[in-house]
Amino acid sequence: MFTTPSRKIPKNYRNITGKFSSKKSDTLISYESKLERDFLYLFELSNYVLRIVEQPITIRYESENGINKYTPDFYLKTPLGYNDIIVEVKYHNELKETLPKSKHKYREFQKYLQNKNIDFYFYTDRCRYIKSEEYKFNTHFLINYDYLPDKDIDIIQSLFAANISIQELLDEYSDCKYKQLSLLESIWCMIRRNIIKVNLYRKLTLETELLGLNSYDEELYKAHLEGKIEKGYLL
Repeated sequence: MFTTPSRKIPKNYRNITGKFSSKKSDTLISYESKLERDFLYLFELSNYVLRIVEQPITIRYESENGINKYTPDFYLKTPLGYNDIIVEVKYHNELKETLPKSKHKYREFQKYLQNKNIDFYFYTDRCRYIKSEEYKFNTHFLINYDYLPDKDIDIIQSLFAANISIQELLDEYSDCKYKQLSLLESIWCMIRRNIIKVNLYRKLTLETELLGLNSYDEELYKAHLEGKIEKGYLL
């Protein structure tokens, strides 16, 4: 529905601003705060989010002060069978302080979204993923791994055992450190894609235990990313 930003993000000397490279959206996405940046990592990592659009739309609404404009932060495209999401990212204390004066704006935006199969949410620093420094570290780390050879999937599946550590699996595979490092990149990728289950609330290390293994089909995964799979895949 939304494909390009509705407005450009200005430079901000109070908050951290910058660009986030999104492979899902094949573009650089601007952020206006550290909190927005951290959420962008979560969106990029989540199989539930297929595409991210910054500043997706601007609406005009009437208030006692005349005609005003509102532009939310992000639009998230989700799999078939789910409502898409528009997100306003705010620090909790800031939202609490400004909400009394902004309620009309948000109500008008919710009216605009009626019958569009799009939900509107506030995402704050009280989100459990954002509150966990370990979880945030893991999202920033895993984002770098997106290459997964078929041969490595077969190897990892054959060696997998519940609660085996990453290092133990690597040792089972080979004594050669070079071969271990090559396979390790695929393990990180399989964790990123949610093929391998781990506890992401603990910092990922070679001692991380592998808790579960989902079956994997590359063609289904690609179809999921293109929004062709009802209710999604590997959610």
